[in-house]
Amino acid sequence: MRPLTLINTLEYYDVPQILVATDATGTNYLCTLYKNDAEDGYLYLGVQISEPRLMAFVGGQLDLRDAYVHPEVENALYVVTAKQEVLTASTILQPQDISEDMLPEAGYFYDASDLADEAEPQTDTYQLEVPAHDRITFSTLISRMGWRALSLRKALKGKAAIF
Repeated sequence: MRPLTLINTLEYYDVPQILVATDATGTNYLCTLYKNDAEDGYLYLGVQISEPRLMAFVGGQLDLRDAYVHPEVENALYVVTAKQEVLTASTILQPQDISEDMLPEAGYFYDASDLADEAEPQTDTYQLEVPAHDRITFSTLISRMGWRALSLRKALKGKAAIF
């Protein structure tokens, strides 16, 4: 069993339906609820997913079912359990082990615009000066946190980059 850390809940209806988690090595898991069991907790079908493919899903360009039916690598499908606020990926599933009721329906594309039904999302804008030698590390941190760098300007003489 590998412990997972919840990164984001994408769909919530009574309980988290679709969520994103990561493990200790930084691997992303896209998880879809398939069973709510009082004894076992919430059971999700989880798939290891790269950052670009996850962004394609979040951007509405990837069908949720396709993420599971066509994983990027072998042995990428897991049973993910959420019980007492602890997420764990346990059983590695083979494609032939997945029943139809575990898979999401075809044709589901994530639409983040549903999140802004009642009010505009709250945003803050910050300007940070980052030494040029730390620019790649900072860019990686930004993408891992789900933030966006709206502009990148190099300061004079390459001493700092402003995000």
